Amino acid sequence: MIRNIALGICAVLIFVTFVQAHGGGAHLMGTITAVDAKSVTIKDKDGKAIVVNLDKATKFVREKKAASTGDLKVGERVVIHAKMDEKTKAYTAEEVDLGAAAAATTAKKKQ
Repeated sequence: MIRNIALGICAVLIFVTFVQAHGGGAHLMGTITAVDAKSVTIKDKDGKAIVVNLDKATKFVREKKAASTGDLKVGERVVIHAKMDEKTKAYTAEEVDLGAAAAATTAKKKQ
């Protein structure tokens, strides 16, 4: 009985830690349809277009290595960790995780 209670408490603490690690922001996944210096537009799995603003604090990552806005290409899959501005109802990206490098993807398709 005590063991079950202890396991339950541990499970709740682990869950809370994961929830807080993301800071309550949105996770947007999709394919880039347009990109410019200030924003990126993605198409999600439902076909909905989502515009996400980019700012100086936005981090870009590809395969756990630093990337840049120049690495954003139309047709590439991304996961964007973003915050919603309640006043403007617009997303601002905190981090953009780019898909695998194009060369690696092409090599896999050939095999």
